[in-house]
Amino acid sequence: MKHFIKKILVTSFIFLSLATRAEPDTNDFVQFKISSLQLFSSFSSFIYFQGDDRSRTRLINAISRGDQAISRLPDSEVELKLKWEVMSDFVESYQAHNFNGADMSLEAGWSIHQRELNDIVAGRDANKVNEISGVQIKMETILSQYMGYANSTTGGYGVSYGDVSLEEQIEIIKQELVRLAQEDVQYQPLLRKWSYIQGTLLAYNSNVAPFVVLHTFESMRKIIASY
Repeated sequence: MKHFIKKILVTSFIFLSLATRAEPDTNDFVQFKISSLQLFSSFSSFIYFQGDDRSRTRLINAISRGDQAISRLPDSEVELKLKWEVMSDFVESYQAHNFNGADMSLEAGWSIHQRELNDIVAGRDANKVNEISGVQIKMETILSQYMGYANSTTGGYGVSYGDVSLEEQIEIIKQELVRLAQEDVQYQPLLRKWSYIQGTLLAYNSNVAPFVVLHTFESMRKIIASY
C-alpha cells in the first residue's frame, strides 16, 4: 500500500513538473511588452517596404495584439496607456501614407516614440518573466533594432539603442537557445530557426534581406506560442 501511494505521489510530481514547465507566461505586463516590441518592428517594416499589403497586414495585426494586451493592464497604468494611445494614433495617421522613396522623418518620429515607451516600461521586475518569455523579449528587441537599422541604411533615421551592441545581443540569444535545446529537445526547432537568420541579423549594417528575417520571426513566434 505504501509503495502504491509513493508511486502515485511520484507520478503526480512528474506531471506537475511538466505542467509547470509548459505553463505560458500569463503576466499581462510581459505580454504587453512583447506586443509593443512587435509593433516597433512592424511599423519599421511598414516604412521599409513602403506600405505594401504584406507589411500593412503585419502592422494591423501588431497593433491589434497590443490593444488586447494593454486592455488587460490595470487602470492605474495611466502614463503607459496614454503613450500607447498616442502611438496608436500615430500608426493610424500613416495607414494611407503615400510613400515616395525613403522617409527620414517618419522613421525619426517612430524612433522617438519607441524610446519614450521604453522609458516608461524600464525598471519593471524582470524576475516575473519566465525563461521563454525572457528569450522572446530579447529576440523581439533585436528585431526592432534590426529593422530600425535597415531603415537607416536606406536613408532613414540613424538610431542609437543603448550600451549593448546588436552583435552582443545576438550572441547572448544564441547561447541561451543552445542551452535550452540541450536541456529540452522541444527548443531545437527554435534554435535551428535562429541559427538560420543569425548571419543576416549580424549583417544589419548592409541592409540584407529584411523580408527573410521577418518571415523567420513569424515562424519562431508560432513555435514559441506552441510551448
